[in-house]
Amino acid sequence: MINVTKIFGNFYDSALITPDRLLLHAKDHLKRLIKGNIANIFDAEIAILTPLIAVLEDSVSGIDTTQNLQTAQTDDVDVMVYKFCKSMSRLKGVIAEKVGGKDKLAFKEFYPHELYDYTNPSRTEMPIITKRVNKAATKYAAILGVEVTTELQGFQAEYETLRSDQGVSIVDLSTDRTGKHKGVLDVERALSIDIHKIAILFPMDVVKCSGFLNFNLLYTTGHRKHVFYNNTLIIDETAVVANRSLTDSVTIAIRNKCINANIEVWTAATADGLPTLLMCTVAPGKASIVVPSSLGDIDNTFLLVKNASAVNPATYEIETIG
Repeated sequence: MINVTKIFGNFYDSALITPDRLLLHAKDHLKRLIKGNIANIFDAEIAILTPLIAVLEDSVSGIDTTQNLQTAQTDDVDVMVYKFCKSMSRLKGVIAEKVGGKDKLAFKEFYPHELYDYTNPSRTEMPIITKRVNKAATKYAAILGVEVTTELQGFQAEYETLRSDQGVSIVDLSTDRTGKHKGVLDVERALSIDIHKIAILFPMDVVKCSGFLNFNLLYTTGHRKHVFYNNTLIIDETAVVANRSLTDSVTIAIRNKCINANIEVWTAATADGLPTLLMCTVAPGKASIVVPSSLGDIDNTFLLVKNASAVNPATYEIETIG
């Protein structure tokens, strides 16, 4: 039986198609339209799809940026907790000496359970124990001295600030996830219209029509090999990420992990090959998903990355899939 939904509906209505896979497919399709735009037959489709892809790419990259920010803020909280615990361990003897011994009530206000509270406190325990330390430090400030008192009092405010920033980031991430829905639908609609347009131009020519759409890019192939490369580049440094066969069955995810330097990625025939117009530039905190043919000649085997900043170092993470 003919499925009218499949014929007239949204070809991309599948939970298996993620926004980043849809973006990869759309960018590849746009490139194929431009290449096959003989006698300007696809001018309208190219004009419609180009800005929609830009919106979707910004949405996908925006989520990655927010996730990077949230991850960084989570790291900051973890570092602060570690620093707090180390300080409470280091200051245990100092506080005991200043208040007159471990048997004194003042000492027990800081360490009611010796170092147990400061071994591996949870996120719910941290506000309680940093407040306790702040209160005790203020109470015994005259005995502890300015330096120790200031250090102990600072932990509560520092933790509250970091957790507040992290909470805002989580809200931003939730907003990004819901806000990208329209961008996905707009691209899906444009792609579905293009399928019908191509079918009209080349009726029943499956091979010709298929040349404009690579549906394999929409789905993650089972058991594809994932390889991660990450490093930090000094100012204006170029490095070889990998030297391997790079057909378009391979997906390349590029993530710029720094906050103040662009990175450039391209493929070349040699380890010192120069970038071309096809190179991909990824802004700080952003991400891009590409196929090798969009970075250079498909026969190139060297994947190269460069720190485009003349002032700041750059940290990247590149994942090859397939």
